[in-house]
Amino acid sequence: MKSRGYGMHECPPVRELIPFGVQHALLVAFQALPAPLLVSAGLGFDPAQTTVLVACALFVAGISTIVQTLGIGPVGGKVPMAMVGSIVFVSPALLIAPQVGYAGYVGACLVGSIVCGAVFFIFSDKLKIVFPAFVSGAVVLVLGTVLIGVSLGYCAGGVGQEGFGDPVNYLLAGITLATVLLLNVLGKGFLHGAAPLIGLGVGSAVAAVLGMVDFTPVVEAAWIGFPEPLHWGIEFPLDACITIAFLAVCGVAELLGSTSATTMLAEERMPTKKETRGVIFTQAATSAFSAVFNGGPTISASADVGLLGITRVFSRYVVAVAGVIMVVAGLCPKVSALCSIIPTPVFGGAVILTFGVVLVNGMRIISESRPDARTAMILSIALAVGLGFNAVPDALAGFPLWVSMFLCGVPGAAFTAVVLNLVLPGRMKHDVSDEVPRSEGWFEEQETQLAPEEQG
Repeated sequence: MKSRGYGMHECPPVRELIPFGVQHALLVAFQALPAPLLVSAGLGFDPAQTTVLVACALFVAGISTIVQTLGIGPVGGKVPMAMVGSIVFVSPALLIAPQVGYAGYVGACLVGSIVCGAVFFIFSDKLKIVFPAFVSGAVVLVLGTVLIGVSLGYCAGGVGQEGFGDPVNYLLAGITLATVLLLNVLGKGFLHGAAPLIGLGVGSAVAAVLGMVDFTPVVEAAWIGFPEPLHWGIEFPLDACITIAFLAVCGVAELLGSTSATTMLAEERMPTKKETRGVIFTQAATSAFSAVFNGGPTISASADVGLLGITRVFSRYVVAVAGVIMVVAGLCPKVSALCSIIPTPVFGGAVILTFGVVLVNGMRIISESRPDARTAMILSIALAVGLGFNAVPDALAGFPLWVSMFLCGVPGAAFTAVVLNLVLPGRMKHDVSDEVPRSEGWFEEQETQLAPEEQG
């Protein structure tokens, strides 16, 4: 390999292109898996249903990454940045699906994706005023807090599952977490970047030895199969559509930051207007595509951005190869079935560190936005609303469903922060392009973290 690496528009020779692509694919796969697995576990899906969700998630991540890196007309920023299903929409899915059915959640994601694209096209110049960096930081902080609680439940075996709290569950989670930590501290290059995936493998192997893994779904799964679109059908409940649309628009701020981080790493410059538009149109188009394939909106795979900084291989063609590998994985039901049988405690142990990093990154985004007294007041109220009602959801039992959707967890924090920022006097028009890249630059140090949705 060339000592200086490869630029954004350079294509390495095949002997290097494939290995680099595999490395990115493994890291992208880890970022693509949490959303479907968390939703599946939270909604009590069986292994067959989980396999459908996982296959669709891998397939969508692959197609989205290919479109983003290579471009199709105005869609695609042609920057080395992968796309995956956003973990931000896990909490809304767990709130919406039990009320209106999974078909209602899928329909809301489709409508929300279309609205997001339209809003950006019409009001792109105003988005940085509506969604300053501290709002994104609040969303990321609440997301990390909520998901840490979820992951701890998984470490214990899954809330409501037989054997919940059994010491053996914590043993599996501990072995997995220890593996991830060890590779994060001592691993170099690939071992460091793929630490969560390797941790999943080690934890699952131990679970198999203990007789806690049933390989029947893998044995029965076919080698080749096309992911099933609209497996649960599709419906369009108005309140759910409004909630998802709002969160999808919020995700644009994070996407802008990831795009800036990518171009700064690769070429030490801010993204061009064409690149920015291409990336956001990609998000809108691929989010709608994801909804058709039973998933939530897409977002950038931010941990993959960090891997660029480690390898110094910034070629968009390498990331495109990773997308091709993801498509192949999505077309192989055995791969999806293998992911679906990962024991819940193992998955919890693999993601708890990542979710903790998400929380800390939210704090960093807030601190680097240099909050004043007004901003601190807005954040205090927004965090109190989002985290408070998420901790005591029954407090809103007497209100319509849409009220719960807007006030619990991530939606509650985002909605409250945006409204207060717009109506309270003294608002400063921060430029997101000046703030977010500094926060995203942290990926050079913490390359294995999930995106600040994660952020939307």
